[in-house]
Amino acid sequence: MRTFFTAIVLFLTEASFSQALKDNFYIHTLQQELNRNVQRLQLPDLQKPFFIGYTLHDRKEFSMRAERGQMTNFVKTPVNRKIVQVNLLVGDYHRNFNYQIPAGNYVTLPAEDNADELKRVLWMETDKVYKSVAQIYNGMLTNLKSINVDEKDLELDDLAKITPIVKDFGAVPALEIDIPKLENMMRYLSSLFNNYPELTSSSCQLMIQNSDVYMVTSEGTIIRKPKQFVSFDVFAGTTDRKGATYSDSYSIITKEVHELPNQAELEKEIQKLIRNVFALKASKKFDDYYLGPVLFQDEAVAQIVNELINNELYVRRKDLWRGGMQGKDYESKIGQKLVAAPISVIAIPSLKKFNEKKATGAYDIDYEGVRPPDSLILIKEGILKSLMNGRTPTPKFLSSQGFNESPAGLFYGPGVLKLTSNATIATDSLKHRLLKLAKEEGLANAFILRKRSRFGGTWLYKVRVDTGEEELVNSCELANLNIRSLRRFIVASNQLHLTNLSDERSILAPKGIIINEVEIEKKDGWANLKPIVVSNPLLDKKT
Repeated sequence: MRTFFTAIVLFLTEASFSQALKDNFYIHTLQQELNRNVQRLQLPDLQKPFFIGYTLHDRKEFSMRAERGQMTNFVKTPVNRKIVQVNLLVGDYHRNFNYQIPAGNYVTLPAEDNADELKRVLWMETDKVYKSVAQIYNGMLTNLKSINVDEKDLELDDLAKITPIVKDFGAVPALEIDIPKLENMMRYLSSLFNNYPELTSSSCQLMIQNSDVYMVTSEGTIIRKPKQFVSFDVFAGTTDRKGATYSDSYSIITKEVHELPNQAELEKEIQKLIRNVFALKASKKFDDYYLGPVLFQDEAVAQIVNELINNELYVRRKDLWRGGMQGKDYESKIGQKLVAAPISVIAIPSLKKFNEKKATGAYDIDYEGVRPPDSLILIKEGILKSLMNGRTPTPKFLSSQGFNESPAGLFYGPGVLKLTSNATIATDSLKHRLLKLAKEEGLANAFILRKRSRFGGTWLYKVRVDTGEEELVNSCELANLNIRSLRRFIVASNQLHLTNLSDERSILAPKGIIINEVEIEKKDGWANLKPIVVSNPLLDKKT
C-alpha cells in the first residue's frame, strides 16, 4: 500500500513539474508559434513540413580582455542574448534528407520578453527555412530518379522516431560576479607582461556564459536544460630577427567562476608561460626525421585522445550522390580489433565530476531530445564495440543513442570520454620506460610531447637516451597520427586526470601514455614575415 501511495505522489509531482514547464514564458510562446506554423505553413508547389523544432538559448554572457595592465574589451554588466534556431523537415520519417540538408541558421531575438515580437521573429525565420528546405527536398527527389542507388541505402529511414520527453532539467543559477575584483585581477595579471617588452603580443581574456536552453518540437518534446561554462585564456608571443614567431597559451575551462585558480596560482601559470615562450625562441630547430617511441604527458594526452578517438568514433551516413561517406566507415569494423588490446574507451556523458573537478562536457539530454545512456562502451580491450550516433539511422544503428551535441547539425560527441588501459605503471616511471624502449631500438634519442598549443606551439622535448637530458625543439610536427596509431600503444600512467577541452567536451585519461613508432618530421610552415624595421619603443632606450 505504501508503494502505491508513493507512486501516486511521484506521479502528481512529475505532472506538476511538467505543467510548470509548459507554463514557462519561452516554452509557452514557442509552443504557440510552433502549433500555428504546423497548421498553416504550406505553399502550393511544396510539401507541408512534417517536423518543426525550435531551440532557444537564453544566454547571460560576460567577458573582459586586458593587455599590459589596460582593459581593451570590457562589458560593465552581463549581457543577455537570446538566440533561436529553427529545425524544419519536409517529407516523412523515411525520406527527408535531413543528413544532407543544412540546418536553419541561428537568429537573434529581442532583448525584451515580448511574446508578440518573439512570435514575429519565429514566423519570419520559419518561413525562410521552410521555403529553402522544401525546395532543396524537391530537387533531391528529382535528382534521386536520375542516379543508380543501392536499394539497401534507400531502405534506411532518414530520421529515427523517438519517444518525446517533457522534462525540466533545471535552470542555471543567477550569474553573480564580483566585477571590480575580476577587473583588478585582469589588470594585474596582464601587467605581468610589462616586464618583458620583447613580447610583441600578449593578452588575458575571461569569458563567462550561463544559458537556459529551451527545446520544443512538433513531436511533443518539451525540454529546459542548463548550460554553463567559464574560460580563462592567456596568450603571449614574440618574434626573432628573421621574422619567425614563437608563442604559447594557457587555458582553463570550468563551470563556475569560483572554480578558477586564485590570482596567485594564475600568476604562476603566466610566469611559466613567459618562460616557455622564451625557451621556445631559444630552442633549436628540428631538422631531422624520427621514428620511435614518444611519451605523451600532461595536456598532450587529452589533446591526442580527443584528436585520435573522440573525433572518429561516430556513425557516418552514406552520401547518396557521391556514393560514399565523409570520413572512414568505422561501422563496418565493429567487432574488429582497432587499437592495442590494453585500451578501453567509454563515453560517459553522466560523469558530472572526477576527484571534485566538474566536467563541463557532462549532459543529461542531447540536442535532439534523447537521453543518452549513463555510459557506452566504444572500445573494449582493443575491440571496437559501438559508435556514437543521433537520430539519423545507419545500417547497424537504427535508433538514436543520444549523442548529438549540437542543434546546428550532425555533430556527435560523448560529452565526457574516458580512456583506460590494462597496462599501467607509475607516472614517474614513464620516462624511464621510454628511454628503455628507445635504447632497445638502438636510438640515441627519444621524445616527449607535453602540449600542443591552440596557437601553434608544439612542446616537444628531445631526450638523450644515455643521460635523460631534455632539450626543447621547434619547427617540427607529429606526422600520420590517427586512431590506428594506438595499435602501437605500449603503456599508460596508473593515474587518471580530467581535462575540460571545451564547454561540450571533457577527457578523462591517464596522465601519460607511450606510443611506439611515432613519426616526427620537420615542419614546413608558412613563409615568415619580414622583420619589423622600426625598433620596439619599449626597448629603445632613447625613447
